[in-house]
Amino acid sequence: MAAVHMPQSEPASPPIIATYRLQCDPGQADAVARFIAFEQTVELPERLVTDATLLREIVGEVRDLRADGPGHAIARIAFNAELASGQLSQLLNLLYGNVSMASGIRLVDVDLPDTLLQRFNGPRHGIDGVRALLGVYDRPLLATAVKPRGLSDETLAHLVGRFALGGGDIVKDDQNLVAPDFEGFKRRVDACAKAVNAANAQTGRQCLYFPHLAAPDEELDDYAGFVLELGLHGVLVCPMVIGLDRMRYLNERYGLVCMAHPAMSGVYTQSRDHGIAHDVLLGTLFRLAGADISVFPAPGGRFPYSAEECAGLASALTRPLGQLAPAWPCPAGGMRFESLPQLEQDYGVDAVLLIGGSLLGHAPDLADGTRAYQTQIRAAFPERLVEPQTSWATSCEFEPSTGEGVHTLLSFLQDFRWQHRSDLRYKNEEDDFNAVRRVELIGRHGEQADFDLRYFEVEPGGYTSLEKHLHTHVILVARGQGVLVTDELRADLKPMDVAYVRPLEVHQLRNESEQPFGFFCIVDRERDRPMRP
Repeated sequence: MAAVHMPQSEPASPPIIATYRLQCDPGQADAVARFIAFEQTVELPERLVTDATLLREIVGEVRDLRADGPGHAIARIAFNAELASGQLSQLLNLLYGNVSMASGIRLVDVDLPDTLLQRFNGPRHGIDGVRALLGVYDRPLLATAVKPRGLSDETLAHLVGRFALGGGDIVKDDQNLVAPDFEGFKRRVDACAKAVNAANAQTGRQCLYFPHLAAPDEELDDYAGFVLELGLHGVLVCPMVIGLDRMRYLNERYGLVCMAHPAMSGVYTQSRDHGIAHDVLLGTLFRLAGADISVFPAPGGRFPYSAEECAGLASALTRPLGQLAPAWPCPAGGMRFESLPQLEQDYGVDAVLLIGGSLLGHAPDLADGTRAYQTQIRAAFPERLVEPQTSWATSCEFEPSTGEGVHTLLSFLQDFRWQHRSDLRYKNEEDDFNAVRRVELIGRHGEQADFDLRYFEVEPGGYTSLEKHLHTHVILVARGQGVLVTDELRADLKPMDVAYVRPLEVHQLRNESEQPFGFFCIVDRERDRPMRP
């Protein structure tokens, strides 16, 4: 079968190259490939498109067409990368929008240029970040799911705690654990969070608990915010249920580890002659949307995934993809204790082994079953343990020195100091800030207040940490000149100016003058820990 070309000048930046497998007679392959090129871009019959600019800059270009066995062909089509508009949803629309309603067209590969990849953050944590949170290296991670729906919150929390006590790494909600309302979600997640925290305190290690983030779209931010408030590190998301771009938004806004579940993905992947290949959807596209861990059925389990398909999927999650971090392959689905050697051989050290029912039923006590599985894993992969990475502590977490107590009057002293209050360190010395001192005035000394009143002073050339958090800040400038830098503005500050920092707004205060810059800060007494941008 001869290659087909529609002559065009090369666009200013490299194009997207999409590869399709066509189910058609050999004589129809040319027409089907050209149909895709026009339908996915101008949505007009080829005979109606005569404008040279449209043909050059908008219409796809069939770059290669070859036979692929009886009744099939492979077509490689180049699309101007600007047609994706830098948006994940539009990229999906461009690659497989209208042609998804045709027959016998399967998207089997996509090559994305760096100019487009740079528009996406991808996994916020990836393989290295999750390992740092756990402090576990040189072996696969062991995960399980708490189930089934219908158990009480206390019973589910008990399972979470026993898995953590047994040395498990990640315990997630089953994807069917969906509360009827926000209050139900809070009760379950709070109980499970307390259980995993208690177990972690006992073991001295860190097991991560990921609640299932499932709610009406307009409430998802409240649910994600609550997860952050509890100090949890990640969530389970079903991107094909809530929307792939919705997962991207939640990932970028909240910075939680994102474990992506493949529920509903089978309508795209399971036909061999239509849809989207497993490695493209659950690998490349999930990774673009920010999945740190992508769950997929392993061969030999309950679902008909082949070893070749799973190997391709694992490769798509871990191979170089612009600046995006590699993500964890997470084989799952009906695996058993005796499956471990094959899983270890197939996926190696950088994999999350998600084992549900067989682990839950391996021993009367889940802690004992978890130890048995971990022992088997460690026999093949001797682990290396380091101190788990803690949440990023800033001045929001450091307690003041003891003994200063509650006082009706804090008399103002020279050089912006107060009677009964001493200077405190701003945050950990290894973190990125310079020349900042802190005074806790009201709230941390036993006062009956729902807020903290604090004073910060930044020396010339100094700056606070660049961070974001759910709680809001109110800033009242007391002395000198400073600069507030946020997502949206750079504002010069002078004495008596008042500034408001919104939830999850990236912000930093700087002193670019030659005199000290001081300001009061009012924050909620109970608040979440700051995050790096």
